[in-house]
Amino acid sequence: MAIPYNSAIANQLGDQGKLVMVKDGGSWRYADRVWLKESNSWREIERVYVKRSGSWTEVGKYDIYRFQFDLNSNNAGSGAAYNYRMLNPSQNSSNDDLYTGSSNTNTYWSLSSALSNVSPWNGSDPVIGVVYVNSKQRNLRIDTLPSGSRVVLHIYGNRRIMGRGGNGGNGSQSHSAGGNGANGQTALYARGSGAGQVLLVNYGQIAGGGGGGGGGRGGQCVYNQNTQKSCMKGSQCPVTYQNFSQEQGGGGGGGAGYPGGQRGTGDPNGQNGSQNGGGSGGGNQSCNAQDGRNGGNFGQNGQTKSGTAGSAGSAGAAIDGVSNINKIVSGTITGPQIN
Repeated sequence: MAIPYNSAIANQLGDQGKLVMVKDGGSWRYADRVWLKESNSWREIERVYVKRSGSWTEVGKYDIYRFQFDLNSNNAGSGAAYNYRMLNPSQNSSNDDLYTGSSNTNTYWSLSSALSNVSPWNGSDPVIGVVYVNSKQRNLRIDTLPSGSRVVLHIYGNRRIMGRGGNGGNGSQSHSAGGNGANGQTALYARGSGAGQVLLVNYGQIAGGGGGGGGGRGGQCVYNQNTQKSCMKGSQCPVTYQNFSQEQGGGGGGGAGYPGGQRGTGDPNGQNGSQNGGGSGGGNQSCNAQDGRNGGNFGQNGQTKSGTAGSAGSAGAAIDGVSNINKIVSGTITGPQIN
């Protein structure tokens, strides 16, 4: 047997995930379990202490769930497969094994949900381990973990955790502001009871979804119709009628995201947002109608400019719960960071 993660991760987890080191074949390694012979019988030990200068010091914890999750498949919020390695801390030796496998989520990936799904974790025992992100993930969540837990979140280079882009507002059919742009979504959620020790190793990007652009104000077209009508003594006299028609404002652009926000409808429509940037608003200035506003890029609000349009959507947070995170490698973080 072996612990689920490598020695480098064990070192990063530090005192929170204490393990005893043993010399095996001339090399030092972490012991996945410690046994004690007592009255000629071997039994497993949950906590290991050594006496130093007259005081007992804890050097090993073995009553903790230890894990490694590998997120290798892209997940835009509708689910994807993931792999796991899990060490069950049960004192029943037949269950105290490293076991591996794969599972699926049908929505955003959540650490607490994954732990409950692949192991007998009861939701109250501390958990220690690593989550590797080698893919694109939407709204990844590390939440609702008990006190004493610690997680390394390792994002590989050129990999991203992103929020969805906000939808653009529809252009108005009347002489009033169009629809409001929707807010972008949070990329990484690290909030909840006991979620306080997340160690971030980010060689990629964490990016909040861009806000959607507001829909433009509608305009009123005025045009004259010249014709004739009967007048005195059977004659035809010229007459001019004034006519009116409504012109729809431009649709707002969708915000950048994974997936990008949907365009707002209008005359013309806005453009969808994408993973490369916010969509442009539909441009319309005929009959005094207003353009739709552009969707925001990652971590940015939708466009604001003079004129009349729906309000801009706000950027989604790159990280919600940043006060719970210790940034070992910050990497690229695009968008607001909320404590």
